[in-house]
Amino acid sequence: MKVSLVSELFFVIKNIKHSQTGKWFVYATLTGVAAGLGAIVFFTLLDLTSVTLLNHIAGFPLTHPVNEKPLLSEVHKPFNRIIFLIIATIGGFISGLIMYLLAPETQGGGTGIIIKSYHNNLPMRARVPFVKTIVSVISLGVGGAGGREGPAAHIGAAFAYRIGKFFHLSDKEKRIMMICGMAGGIGAVFRSPMGAAIYSTEVMYKDVDFEHEALLPAAISSIIAYSIFSAKFGWVHMFSTPIMKFQHPIELISYTILALACAVSGILFINIFNYVSNTFNKIKAPLYIKTGLGGLIIGILGIIMPHSVGMGYGIMQNAFLNKTAFSALLLIGLVRMFSTSVTLGSGNSVGMFAPSLIIGAAIGGGVGGYIHSAVPIMVSNPASFAIVGMAGFFAATAKTPLSVIILVAEITGNYELIVPSMWVVAISFVLSSRYSIEHYQVKDRAHSRMHKYEYIRDVLESIKVKDLMKDKFAFVDSSTKLSKIYDILSKTKQTDIPVLDKDKNIAGIITLHVLKSILGESELSDFLVAEDIANKDVISTTEEENLNHILHKIGFKEINTVPVVNEKGKIEGIITRKDIIKAYNDATEKLEHLRES
Repeated sequence: MKVSLVSELFFVIKNIKHSQTGKWFVYATLTGVAAGLGAIVFFTLLDLTSVTLLNHIAGFPLTHPVNEKPLLSEVHKPFNRIIFLIIATIGGFISGLIMYLLAPETQGGGTGIIIKSYHNNLPMRARVPFVKTIVSVISLGVGGAGGREGPAAHIGAAFAYRIGKFFHLSDKEKRIMMICGMAGGIGAVFRSPMGAAIYSTEVMYKDVDFEHEALLPAAISSIIAYSIFSAKFGWVHMFSTPIMKFQHPIELISYTILALACAVSGILFINIFNYVSNTFNKIKAPLYIKTGLGGLIIGILGIIMPHSVGMGYGIMQNAFLNKTAFSALLLIGLVRMFSTSVTLGSGNSVGMFAPSLIIGAAIGGGVGGYIHSAVPIMVSNPASFAIVGMAGFFAATAKTPLSVIILVAEITGNYELIVPSMWVVAISFVLSSRYSIEHYQVKDRAHSRMHKYEYIRDVLESIKVKDLMKDKFAFVDSSTKLSKIYDILSKTKQTDIPVLDKDKNIAGIITLHVLKSILGESELSDFLVAEDIANKDVISTTEEENLNHILHKIGFKEINTVPVVNEKGKIEGIITRKDIIKAYNDATEKLEHLRES
């Protein structure tokens, strides 16, 4: 049988239209396009702004990854510290004022508000991606100690939410779209499509858990956004690194030391960030005053130590090439913990993503350098510790142990260090499990409000009818008169009465609803019998059936009592809607108690 190309094409189109996978392929592709284009606009504006303000005007010594050249040529001029201080302060004030007037939800990194929106089913306004682009360009362009990945994630997620709203998708589908947009934004600006897709589904939770339904759509969106962005700015890894390998078991000892350093420094960073954020929150002033104050502090830090402010991607690049002294790397890592905390804690719109990697690379490179100096056999190349340190520190702070391993390999192009990265990530993640830099993360899917009812369903599936059924109940035969039925009902707590035939099989059920409808017809009491008023279309259950199945059976029908029958069809007892609702409420209460604890 021959199949024409046209008929095959129509079959594929029809299959895409009517399948879940096909539908998500279309929506995720649209999201990837929006996220990719948004990332291009954001990256271009940010690069032009930062080079113009920081380098051309203030003479600030910008640093870049080897594979990422600025769009404007930089000039070589003395660093004017006073001008830099003015730019940082005014920039912080202006970005805060715009956020205060137009979209307060655009303050901070970006991933945090996505996580919050996801778990609380919060909408994203149409203005968010545009305001986020402007305020993040200003906050980063004037020297804020942050990264561009968080803002790009927020921009992509906001565009994705609006696409979902345009196509009238359900709340759950719009939440998946936000994850797709986040993956697209990060995958584009960080040139890490696979790592971004996994990160976006993993970052929602503090424990190792995923939004598995969103993984494939997130991957599609990330691939599309990455491809669009790379077509404009080049198909290269973000960083250039020499060949580094893990080639001796003794190195695991030194990597264990690095893991401990990552865990301790990660916990230290989280505490510094929380303290600084809480301090700014206590200031009784509008947002723009706080962001302006944050900009002033950043300006002062930049005067004292230029490497402590700005986006700092060049710090990572120099660590990968062993171009920075080990003591200087450790100092940069520690000071950047404070400068990043000030920038974000004051409300400026910069990302937390890149700073965590920068601090990790600095700490890792410093620790590796000192171990290499003391025991050369344990560390063949300190630069490898900078790469592995990024993964370990990020896992300790952001609680994304799986995605960060892939992400670090993608941005550096170095896949030979995956084994020590896995080792360091596992240890640092476990040791810092109580802490997270993302305040809106929840423990796992069971603790997310959006998944609560999925787990209630699972609880109801574990409860069998035999656990709740009543084996002592009132019943009548088919010939019982109406007056007798009224008398039985007055002496029992039942609302419905099963009607049995002579073999004890279910012949029907008399409901309170029907009895109420004929209550005023007293002359019928001596004429009507059970068979006349019973509902013959009876839904029954068995002792082994679970409560979730019964709920699906009865749905919204006017059914309050379900007979329980054995394999021969003989009645064994009854279970009521009230019993099922009580079990449902008990399950809800247990989950709420679990979530609170």
